[in-house]
Amino acid sequence: METILLHPQLLEGTEYNLLRQNPDRGWRLETYLTLGSNTVMFKPGETPLGFLDAQRALYRDAPVSLVQFYVYLTEYCKKPLDEKAFNQLNAYLEALRERGLRAVLRFAYEFETDRKIGPTSHRIYSHLKQIQKWFAENDALVRETVAVVQAGIIGVWGEWHTARFMHNQKKVLLKICDTVPSYLPVQVRMQLFKDKIRSMPQAKRVGYHDDFLVGAYHKWNAPAGAPNTQAFKAFTEESQYTYNDGEMPWGRDKTHQDGFIDGCEMLTACAQRSLSTLSLVHNYIEEDGQYNALRWQKEMLRAVRVRELGCPCTAAYFTENGAELARSVFDYLTDHLGYQIAVREIAVADSQDGGQTVTVKLSNNGFALPYGFIDLHLHLFDKDGSVRTYPFTDFAPEKLTGGKTASFTVSCDCRNIEKIGISLQKESTKATVRFANRGEYREGIQIFPLKNEIK
Repeated sequence: METILLHPQLLEGTEYNLLRQNPDRGWRLETYLTLGSNTVMFKPGETPLGFLDAQRALYRDAPVSLVQFYVYLTEYCKKPLDEKAFNQLNAYLEALRERGLRAVLRFAYEFETDRKIGPTSHRIYSHLKQIQKWFAENDALVRETVAVVQAGIIGVWGEWHTARFMHNQKKVLLKICDTVPSYLPVQVRMQLFKDKIRSMPQAKRVGYHDDFLVGAYHKWNAPAGAPNTQAFKAFTEESQYTYNDGEMPWGRDKTHQDGFIDGCEMLTACAQRSLSTLSLVHNYIEEDGQYNALRWQKEMLRAVRVRELGCPCTAAYFTENGAELARSVFDYLTDHLGYQIAVREIAVADSQDGGQTVTVKLSNNGFALPYGFIDLHLHLFDKDGSVRTYPFTDFAPEKLTGGKTASFTVSCDCRNIEKIGISLQKESTKATVRFANRGEYREGIQIFPLKNEIK
């Protein structure tokens, strides 16, 4: 048998709305819950769910499936967490699930810079022990509602600075990694915090949340060095293999004209840091509505400009009905945060054992790898209506970092089939990826009809 090649059609630009609900990627909101009082720390008189729904209403035009969820333990600085606290936490996660949201979860104690409040190290460790038990007892809920856990815990807003008491940061981070279930990634604020455990196995799943993205370079940028330094290069290379978040600083940044960030500067920063998620809330001048995202909706791009910036790009994304199409910075960010996987080629060939091999070539045109998606499967649809499934044992998400292409092969029996299906599934949640291809997508499987019969 001659090798049979399929070259599936790619989605064009205006069809990318089909991918915008792919799990654990894209824009996020921000919400707060103070355990005990069940209040919003910074909004007296507002309820946590009321605040969340107001956020969703404000950003209703943006595709959002994630929310940074601050859980403040402030009222428990001097006592153990009680049943009321865990009931409130569970209820809020249930509310996120009902709204189709998943959490970027961060526990914190302190919210004032005058250091009047804060836990001792002993209290931190005792709470983490309780939280570890909570994770185990609520495994199904956590798997459904939590995408990542930010280290948090120490200092103002859980950002590891301005803490009331001194803490052994290495010990705390190791304890957090041991507390959080192994299927969840962990994020830290800066390189120097991860450096404390870099030689240990726990470090492999630790990524970053850059909370000063594209602000004037200073010590609180996540990379250890300014752009073009060796430290920055090391940071960006490492970030390709971790799950990363970003947000802009609050308020006007004097290094940018009128306080606004150029859209091309932002998408370059996101690509360099391999961001899976980005805050839609931290967009400067939030109060009067003139935030960056609105400007980025009017800032247009073409393929040539994206390539000049060194960002992922396919010709199809900048095409509509075969004609060149300009896309906004906002749309480009919406569609390229995280992963964007396309099936580029499927090859069916005879194998030496008398059967066949199927090789699938995938490309990732997003900023980041499909973190946690480890189950790539081939589905063979027989003429009699049956379906046979084979795993690609050579697949690993690390082979599909942002902008990369890789091929994977499986041995199977392809005789008498009429369709080939490909699926990519997350191990922890069984969620599947919609590929950037035209055609039938059913029950998590992208399906491609055969043009030549295999006998």
